Amino acid sequence: MIGLLKAIRGLLILVALLLAVIPLVMLISLLTGGTGYGLCADGLTRCDTAFLTGPAVAARICLALLMVAAAVRVISRIVSRVEKDRRREDARSRYMDLIDWTDHLR
Repeated sequence: MIGLLKAIRGLLILVALLLAVIPLVMLISLLTGGTGYGLCADGLTRCDTAFLTGPAVAARICLALLMVAAAVRVISRIVSRVEKDRRREDARSRYMDLIDWTDHLR
């Protein structure tokens, strides 16, 4: 179970990195004569977008990054708690083995 949670956490971190790269990819597309992946239909020279198009895209990317970061935090806490419980149970079983061993000495 921990392995699956760690894999999901790693995948979410990868998604966050990809989300963070989106503005850079859009800018590179615009600068090389592209459409910015739909931001400017005719390229940068004849870009006729609304005033709030850029901030709206930025807000969506920021919201997505915050959601992914929150999911990574929740999964990290779950993994930490499960690992702590596993360590506690291991310590308890070692302690019980020691008690059993000392009972056999009597």
